[in-house]
Amino acid sequence: MFSLTMATLFSLVAVLAALFAGGLACWLYAKRREAPFYPSLGVLTGLVSLVHLAHGLGLMDESHGLLWRRVALAFELCLPMALLYAGLRFLPPPSDREWRVRLMGLLGLLLAGMTMTDHVLVTTPLQGGGLAITLGPWGHVPYVFVVVAMAIGLAQLEAVLRSSSELTRYRLKLILIGLVGLGGFQIYQASHMLMLPMWRAEHGLLFSIVSTISLGLVTLGIVRSRFKELLVNAYVSQQALVGSVTFVVIGIYLLVVGVIGEWLRRINQPLGSELSVVVVFGAFVALAVFVLSKASRSEIRKLLVRNFYRSKYDYRAEWLRVTESFQLATTKEAILDCLLDLLVKNFSTTTIAVWIFREADRRYCQARPAAPETEPVEPSHPVVQQLAEKDEPVVMSGKSGGLLVATDPLVRMGAELCFPIRVQNRLVAFIVLGVQPRGEPYGTDDWDLLHGICHHVGTLLSQAALAEERQASAELEALHRFSVFCLHDLKNLAARLSLVAQNAEHHGHDPAFQESALRTVSDTAKKMTGLMTKLSLKSFSPTVMGQADAVDLSSLIEEVVAPLRQDDLVRVHVSGSPAPPVLAVREQIQQVLLNVLLNARQAIAEQGDISIAAEQSNGSVIITVDDTGRGVQPHMLENLFRPSQSGRPGGLGIGLYQCKKIIEAHGGTIRLRSEEGKGTQVQITLPLPPMAEHETLRVKR
Repeated sequence: MFSLTMATLFSLVAVLAALFAGGLACWLYAKRREAPFYPSLGVLTGLVSLVHLAHGLGLMDESHGLLWRRVALAFELCLPMALLYAGLRFLPPPSDREWRVRLMGLLGLLLAGMTMTDHVLVTTPLQGGGLAITLGPWGHVPYVFVVVAMAIGLAQLEAVLRSSSELTRYRLKLILIGLVGLGGFQIYQASHMLMLPMWRAEHGLLFSIVSTISLGLVTLGIVRSRFKELLVNAYVSQQALVGSVTFVVIGIYLLVVGVIGEWLRRINQPLGSELSVVVVFGAFVALAVFVLSKASRSEIRKLLVRNFYRSKYDYRAEWLRVTESFQLATTKEAILDCLLDLLVKNFSTTTIAVWIFREADRRYCQARPAAPETEPVEPSHPVVQQLAEKDEPVVMSGKSGGLLVATDPLVRMGAELCFPIRVQNRLVAFIVLGVQPRGEPYGTDDWDLLHGICHHVGTLLSQAALAEERQASAELEALHRFSVFCLHDLKNLAARLSLVAQNAEHHGHDPAFQESALRTVSDTAKKMTGLMTKLSLKSFSPTVMGQADAVDLSSLIEEVVAPLRQDDLVRVHVSGSPAPPVLAVREQIQQVLLNVLLNARQAIAEQGDISIAAEQSNGSVIITVDDTGRGVQPHMLENLFRPSQSGRPGGLGIGLYQCKKIIEAHGGTIRLRSEEGKGTQVQITLPLPPMAEHETLRVKR
């Protein structure tokens, strides 16, 4: 009765493990489009489910126990191939390890077919009665294959963990630990069969428990990797001390685990030996989780700093690491990526972000990690104002935190500390750090390290901006050289049109001449359009500042919008109080307004409104142009004022770049704010001459 009860219990555990593994496999298959490694994990967990199912059926159907054990062994021989395939999916393509999967798959299938014969598993009578499943003449071959193939698979997983970045390593940590635990137990079980070649029901029970623990870690890793929080392992700078302390602590831990396992093995209790194996396996898994845990490593570092070091950081090592991290970063995007990676290695917080000033709408947006759904903040934001006024960090839990509402973007993301990044005394970006574990505040050591990092990043961003300017200048110079060849063709085309105009005075009423003239004009227009298309492939040089005069903006606006009033599809609205004249080059300001209005007209597909208003504010004249067009896509705003960048199909990408250069040459600013599907607003600010500003104040008094 006792053996029957135990067999029923073992089979129930195997069936439950099979259901769990099978459910995980189905879920991974359903979510296969979300990650490239989900299908491979689904195959692996599906094979584990089939092994458990065969074990359970073998315990329930003892008359065919040998057959079900052969089926389970056939599926076990496919597990190394599935583990190799899963590890291959973690590596970036192309991979030079695909031949291993093919080779192991072929050998595994051959050995799986061999298990159905009497050469691998056989039944042997026991002295006390009954039958036992033992290894046949060729029984050692499949288990040797499992040991070798699983060792190769574990080495591949180690290569995946070693070659991954900090962010990727965090997401894959628990998944890889679970796979390593599953493969390691397969090696242990195969080695046990090679030394003691007799299969027992307890082996199936152990595999059910261990595989459930391993697949539970895989499931936890997958679920956690779907969240947006970026948690990574903290970097420990005091390598020698940490290594020594870690060695001692882990040695004591393993000694205690060994003593407990030996005690369980020696007690006269059912399953005492098997229970010791489970305890040792669970202890190793817990050790791996603890060693790779960000919180535990952070606590160890704090403990060592508190007792062995005068400062929290080894600044010499930290500065070497900072300079090495930014060694190959030459563009703004690369600099921001390196900055984020450096921050997550040094600070043990769940919230780390970099906000940068965006020229298009003159607001600060979250650049790293990229979060388009996060609302930008204005320069008038209380935190931004404090960062812009002083080169000092802002602690959100202090005075600034009380001035912000719960819906503020910085409050929603859990910001605790904001640190400025300045270029030539101008705030170009700032770092946001969240609350540290256990709510510990940021100290002087943290501020000193951040100050050094931000100063270095500000210098690199300034150099990157200068490099972009040099590249734009080189493109403009290339345009000048290219335009020499196009001018000759344009001269010839203009001569053709001039000839048609001269002949029209004498032959304008001749139908044949009219037909020929139309063909000539049409052909010339096509050729001129082709030349302009060639020129659009290059950058465009803004007009150089000419002689500045007093410009009446009200009359200039009326002059620019006059042609649009004849358009039946657009309603033009001009408003605002009369503004004083500005000191500017009339033709250039007219060119800017014309370009902005034409962009607004082209953004309106069928019918819509364009509003233009001018008003005086704080010593400047502000011209605002609103339209109800299709708007600009969010990802286009970052580079909209750069050469060869356009927010509409067919655009040349030179208009807004030219407008920005002209307005900045006049000492003003231009910004663009747009919402896709609702419209765009362009705001141009031009400074008033000192005399005009003084006169305006006198009139108001």
